[in-house]
Amino acid sequence: MSESGPEGDQTGPRDAATPRSSSQPDEGLVRQEISNEVTRLYKRHFGKGPLGCRTYVQPDLVAVVLSGGYTASEQTLFEAGRWYEVRNARQLWQDSMKLRFIDVIQELTGRHVKAFMSANHQDPDLAVELFVLDSEPSAEVQG
Repeated sequence: MSESGPEGDQTGPRDAATPRSSSQPDEGLVRQEISNEVTRLYKRHFGKGPLGCRTYVQPDLVAVVLSGGYTASEQTLFEAGRWYEVRNARQLWQDSMKLRFIDVIQELTGRHVKAFMSANHQDPDLAVELFVLDSEPSAEVQG
């Protein structure tokens, strides 16, 4: 699987991030799989996936940055000055997805997620899913 696709390829997100340190030989593949799975969850459960997704993996942290995911109705509400309601609704949705997001990260990293946080920003259109991992791989998660 390639870490980056052609420009405009909407079948899967591009992930060209380079980690500062590599704890696994296949870390680029893990980053791509995380980007793909989080994008699939957005498409399946939110109804619209992001236009871009990049995953960063550090020793005890996974950050997934998604761009271009607001719906037409959310944009209409933003234009009407209802940014707070849109941000609140998006945060409620992300909170309801917590277990699904965590399951993906634990499965793909083999590490237990000890904390999950989400954030959104309107202009530019960005969302962040942040996972803090336990220091050591968990036998419970791995198998």
